Amino acid sequence: MSIVNVKDFGAYADGVHLDTEAIQSAINSAKAGDTVLFEDGIFVTGTLELKSDITVKITPDAEICASRNIKDYRDCGFYHIEMKETVSLFYALGCENITFEGGGKIQLSGDAFVKFDEFLPREIDPATFTLEHEEQTVVGIKKRPTQPIFFNDCKNITFRNVRIMNSPCWTLVFSNSENVTIDSIYVDNHPRIPNNDGVHCTASKNITVKNSIFLCGDDCFAATCITNPDSVCENITISDCLMSSRSAAIRFGHLSGKVRNITVNNVKILPSNRAIAIFAADGGYVKNVEISNVEAYTSTKSGGWWGKGEGFVICAANSTGEISDITIKNCKFTEENASLIVGENWNVSDISLCECKFKKTRGNANPYYDGKMDLQPNIPTLIEAPYRKGEVLYVDGVKNITVR
Repeated sequence: MSIVNVKDFGAYADGVHLDTEAIQSAINSAKAGDTVLFEDGIFVTGTLELKSDITVKITPDAEICASRNIKDYRDCGFYHIEMKETVSLFYALGCENITFEGGGKIQLSGDAFVKFDEFLPREIDPATFTLEHEEQTVVGIKKRPTQPIFFNDCKNITFRNVRIMNSPCWTLVFSNSENVTIDSIYVDNHPRIPNNDGVHCTASKNITVKNSIFLCGDDCFAATCITNPDSVCENITISDCLMSSRSAAIRFGHLSGKVRNITVNNVKILPSNRAIAIFAADGGYVKNVEISNVEAYTSTKSGGWWGKGEGFVICAANSTGEISDITIKNCKFTEENASLIVGENWNVSDISLCECKFKKTRGNANPYYDGKMDLQPNIPTLIEAPYRKGEVLYVDGVKNITVR
């Protein structure tokens, strides 16, 4: 096992020159068990292909900085059902035993790929639209890296003690992969950039996320099957994390995705549009989820985000999807709008709420959404809420629910 220092391959590490070729040469030269070392400097780079059996070590005085020019990136060859061509900073296809560590930073330069002068006020009356509202909106996007750190068909991937900042889209993506460990990382994304999920696992299994902080515009953690609708995303543990999102802090299921066997414990959620989202649509399901010791604060943000200040939403409405065996216990939700459990023809079942506390609050965007219910994407528009103002929980189309 050896140290492969990227500076020995000609990397400038000056924050100006493009180091892509030098870094790729260092990775290519690494043998099984070697460590590719980034130390003392800012390494500007475009697309890089990873390989099996290596450790990428970024020391605290080092930063890997994604190029701000889309021409420095290339398609990795994976066709993504939602995002189309996959364009990444780092990618690995069919690899195993890759670790990122070291206490340093990966700067993904997301602000270079958006239009801050283009935003989506959506439902708010322009006559009452303030600067504070504008600063909450989704901004426009340019051509951008679509999966900045991407793994497909990979095994035994670890991210430990690294900082990842300013993603232009999904940040850490694990597709058709297994045995993923996320430990003590810090993801800090711009709150107005759409789709910049912290960790998105699709059709993957055996995922552990712990001791980490996620500040994101989109979901902090999402488990779906977007890249492989015929597969299952399963065996997920999330613990001891701090999260904040303009969408859902934690999301399980999306459209026809199949997700099961999940444990969430000891998570604090700072103001988010929605703390927990559990969704299934035609062909999809979410099963066997236990959520405990979550303290969550939700608030409504203006301009195009899913979620309107609900503590949690469990939704299989307008579909033949199924949600079952969901337990939420010893949790506290300070919410602007009621938490929702909504099924269709009893396709949501066996729900247990145990020792949960709810408190209503109100923010500056709340009046625009008061009396509205958000079940997107199952129902693509806001609908009139069938519950009364001040209520904290609404349930419909559900069988076998226990509230204790």
